[in-house]
Amino acid sequence: MEVYMSSNKEKILKITSGGVCLALSFILSQVKLFEMPMGGSVTPASCLPVIIFGIAFGPVWGFIVAFLLSLLQLIGGYLLTPFQVFLDYTVGYTALGLLGFASLRAGDREKIANPLIRFRRAGIIKPVLFTVAAYFVRWIGSVLSGVIFYAEYAKDAGYNSALIYAMVYNGSFLLADMGICLAVLVVFHFVIPSGKEKEQTAK
Repeated sequence: MEVYMSSNKEKILKITSGGVCLALSFILSQVKLFEMPMGGSVTPASCLPVIIFGIAFGPVWGFIVAFLLSLLQLIGGYLLTPFQVFLDYTVGYTALGLLGFASLRAGDREKIANPLIRFRRAGIIKPVLFTVAAYFVRWIGSVLSGVIFYAEYAKDAGYNSALIYAMVYNGSFLLADMGICLAVLVVFHFVIPSGKEKEQTAK
C-alpha cells in the first residue's frame, strides 16, 4: 500500500510539474528577443523549464514533455510540409528530452520530493553537456530543413552553397539562444539550495 501511494504521488508530481514547465516554456518562447526573417528566434531561455523537468524526472518523461512542447511550437510556426515540420519542430524540440539522461538515478531522485532540488543535485557538468547536445540535434534538423526547403534563399543571401547558408543561418540564432539558456541554467544551479543542509539538521 505504501509503495502504491508513493508511486501515485510521483505520477501526480510528474504530471503537474510537466504542465507547469510546458506552460512556462511556451510563454517564454513567445517573447522574442530577436527574430530571424525566415523563422527562428532568440528567446529568454524558453527551453530551460523543459530542461529542468527532464533533469528532475528522467528521460522517459523528459522526452514526453519535450515532444508536447514541439506540438505547442506549431502554433504560429512556419509550416510547409510534414517532413519540414518533423525536422524543425519534432526533432528540434523533442531533442530536449536528452536532458533526462543528465538526471539522478530513478531510485535516488524519487526520494527527493522537490523537483528543483533533484535538478540541483544532478550536478552541472552533465546538464550543460546534454543541453549542448540537444541544441546540436536541433541545429542538425534545422540545417537539413534549410537545405531541403529553403535552398532558394541562399543566393539571395549571398551564399553559393545552400548547406553553408543553412548552417550559418540556423547557427546564428541557435547559438545565441543556447548561450542564454546555459547562462541561466548555471545561475539556477548555484542559486537553488541543494537541500542537504536541512537533511543534516534533521539528523
